Amino acid sequence: MADEILALCDKCQSLKKRKEESEGLNQYRKTNVKVKRSIKEATEKWIEDQCEDIENSLKHNNSKKAYRIVKELTDTKQARTTTIESKEGKCLTEEKEILERWTEYCSELYTHLVTNKDPNVLKVHPSSNNARHSILRAEII
Repeated sequence: MADEILALCDKCQSLKKRKEESEGLNQYRKTNVKVKRSIKEATEKWIEDQCEDIENSLKHNNSKKAYRIVKELTDTKQARTTTIESKEGKCLTEEKEILERWTEYCSELYTHLVTNKDPNVLKVHPSSNNARHSILRAEII
């Protein structure tokens, strides 16, 4: 990320707060388009530079460096920055905080209280093994 892109991101962030104003919305949209375009161009340039580096490495018989660059570009196991929101809406970026939030979310998901007044909601009906359900020919086709 170049300093110009970061400056545009800061400007976009400040304009986002003034989106309610008619002029602020226009400025926000234009700045947002500039940010996206700049990021796309910077990404394409970085990829081109990496490809040139690979080609130069292969021309100079440095296959080790070329292989390392290709591996870095194609490695799907690389650590990715992940963010999720806390209950309060705060962005969590630390791995420990994210793990705690997922644990909290899953425990809430499976330990919910029945808000419905009907107690039969959670009853499970026993399965009958004698009922035969045939598979239709149309399902197979």
